[in-house]
Amino acid sequence: MESKTKEMVFSFALIIAGIYVMIEGIRIYLRAASAPYFITEFSVSPGLIPTILGAALIFFSILFLFTTLKREGHGKADVLKMQWSEFVSWIKANSKNMDIAFTIGAVIIMGIYTYVLMEILPFWAASIIFLAAIFCYLRSGKWWKNLIIAVLGVVAIVIIFQYCFNAALP
Repeated sequence: MESKTKEMVFSFALIIAGIYVMIEGIRIYLRAASAPYFITEFSVSPGLIPTILGAALIFFSILFLFTTLKREGHGKADVLKMQWSEFVSWIKANSKNMDIAFTIGAVIIMGIYTYVLMEILPFWAASIIFLAAIFCYLRSGKWWKNLIIAVLGVVAIVIIFQYCFNAALP
């Protein structure tokens, strides 16, 4: 894949990340505006900085996107179409690559841990499930051995960080 096409894809990914950061900044403000905090002014809310940073990321990512669409003798729409078709053909060519599919599966497991399990379960339970799942996904041994290692690993993390270093765990 050509470097300009990679830059285009990267700029789209940054735009999506900026939108996510802005939405989360607004959600932080909405939580701070309700009980027990009642911080109703956005200018003093803890959601101000993430919202500003998200907006800046979106703005600069759009600027980056426009710089990637500059080519001699072509309009921006034509360059976008060419780069998009190159990206789609790259995806089609690599869709059969098992290494990429395996990596995407691991990223999905990490996403489930981060955005689902950590929201509904305590840290220790979500981490045990995540470690056991990732060990089984990587076929690192029998499932019951993976579970024992996951439990022992999380117990060690909790003991070391929460009790020895007095660090707050999520």
